[in-house]
Amino acid sequence: MPLPALAQPRPFAARMPARAAERGAATLIIVMVLFLVMALLAAYANRSLVFEQRISGSYYRASMAQELAEGGMEWALAMSNSTGIDDNCQPVATGGERFIDRYITVSAADRDMKARNATVNQRRDVVADCAQTPTGLVCRCPARGTRTAQPTTAEAGALVPSVGISMGIDDPTFFGSFGVRSLGCSYSSVDQCRDTRALSQRAAATSVQTAALAIIGAVPSSPASPLTVRGTLTTAGSGGLGLHNTDARSGGLLVLSGGPMPALDDGRMDSLPGTPAHQMYVFDEPTLKTGSSQGDRDRLFQTFLGIKPASYRHHPALRVVACTAGDCGLDLETAYNAGKRIVWIDGDMTIASNRDIGTVTDPMLIIVNGNATLDGAMKLTGMLVVQGDLVWNNGSSLSLITGSVVVTGDMATDGRMDIRYMSGVADQLRNRIGSYARVPGGWIDTDMQ
Repeated sequence: MPLPALAQPRPFAARMPARAAERGAATLIIVMVLFLVMALLAAYANRSLVFEQRISGSYYRASMAQELAEGGMEWALAMSNSTGIDDNCQPVATGGERFIDRYITVSAADRDMKARNATVNQRRDVVADCAQTPTGLVCRCPARGTRTAQPTTAEAGALVPSVGISMGIDDPTFFGSFGVRSLGCSYSSVDQCRDTRALSQRAAATSVQTAALAIIGAVPSSPASPLTVRGTLTTAGSGGLGLHNTDARSGGLLVLSGGPMPALDDGRMDSLPGTPAHQMYVFDEPTLKTGSSQGDRDRLFQTFLGIKPASYRHHPALRVVACTAGDCGLDLETAYNAGKRIVWIDGDMTIASNRDIGTVTDPMLIIVNGNATLDGAMKLTGMLVVQGDLVWNNGSSLSLITGSVVVTGDMATDGRMDIRYMSGVADQLRNRIGSYARVPGGWIDTDMQ
């Protein structure tokens, strides 16, 4: 018989208590909270990652700017020892101007160095610059006061750096030196790297480095006479050898030699008025004839040029000239026109053509690592150093060296030739012509942003 309606069993869900029915909602809430916490953690981690990326990018740009500033400083030093260049900093055979002469005035009298044609407020102006382009590095070296703003060479999605060089930025801290400032920037135009707001907008970095550069004179201790011969001097032929020195600082000395006195024409000798003969001529000098080895010859070289020949050959501004066709006259003239002022010739040298090389305000130092022969009417303004024997012949017109001659071996002359000592040439070779190097302790990493 069927149960009454009130006695029929209820469904299981209907019999479940209300608290048990709420357990699913609590789980859902907990899961949602966990999802929210995970989302916050993910957002925080992503934010940290973004900051890490920005910091890494800043370090990368700062390192790029610093490396470029250091490279710019090395470039400026190398260019200071370069030959004649054009407005694109490229070497030229003729018509160029040395990088150092474009931007620095060097006094031959006292070695005072300062920015060329620049006021105090203009010393930090960029005078030369380089920028990376799709085709490579492009540099500009215009004459001082003619530089225009560096063009922008930026590429989409790429870091294109630039560098600017200032020469003679401060009064020299060290004697015979000047300051160089190198501004490296991770942006493509160094002229747009000075405004802090612009740097922030472009997320660019800069690095500024300064250094003091000093000159190493080509001839630190100039001879006091027009002619110095370690060995024997012999003269022959008509006209004769003429020696001229009216410089009061040198005492009017005409020749210094380790050999006996040859036949000299007093009418061809020109010294200070009233100078006695024993002060004009010094022969059989004991310090010059102490030996005949290469080391003895090197000591005479070192007396005037400061270091031994093997080391002097590595002078940064020195250039080796190769003589062609048996006559080095044209090669030396070509080297001078290209801005080479200290030249080294390996082996023997012969000048058999009529050449006029050098000026009083811009002389040339020629070092011959061998024997030398001079034939004909040639003219040289500067200094000739022969690490062997010198033979000088002239049977025609004037053959003249304005400056000084140093021979570590013997010297023989035949005909008419003149050596005219000039203190201005000696000063140029001692104070203005030479190589440039960093002053120890003169480098400063001044700024980095």
